[in-house]
Amino acid sequence: MLKRNEPAPSLDAPIPGQGLTAPLGDRPWQRPAELSTPEQALAFYVDRITDTKQASQMLDLLELGIPVDTLVDTIQLGGVMDGIHSVDVGMVIAPSLAEIIGDMADKADVKYKMLSNDDPEELPTKAEIALTLNDISNADVKTKEEPEQLQEAREEEEPRGLMARRK
Repeated sequence: MLKRNEPAPSLDAPIPGQGLTAPLGDRPWQRPAELSTPEQALAFYVDRITDTKQASQMLDLLELGIPVDTLVDTIQLGGVMDGIHSVDVGMVIAPSLAEIIGDMADKADVKYKMLSNDDPEELPTKAEIALTLNDISNADVKTKEEPEQLQEAREEEEPRGLMARRK
């Protein structure tokens, strides 16, 4: 109940979370892409990455240890966000872009990693793989025994509730 001197509540306030939304079609990725074929998108990127300034920055990143696949994912994701091409076109051109960037690095005598999981320190050792496989096989033996026990427990339990079948 309102008091006499208290103003009426305003119903013109924004909906909670409204500041986090945008009208449909306002974002670049919500509109039709500028380039609709993989050939067009690949030509677009080849022109960009072969530019002298862009190429030197890209090779600097590769020298710092950034893997080629991470660089390609970043490049094509930026294109999707800018509305240049769709996600599926980006996925189709990613291997070709990686190969082109790798060739550019080879010509510039820059050492690079092709995949982000290419680091031998990150790969599990044979001993770790054997322990994991052993754990999995032990877990399989335990899970094969449990269903029989659970099935017996279910048989003993009577269904209850409003929709349960009566015996």
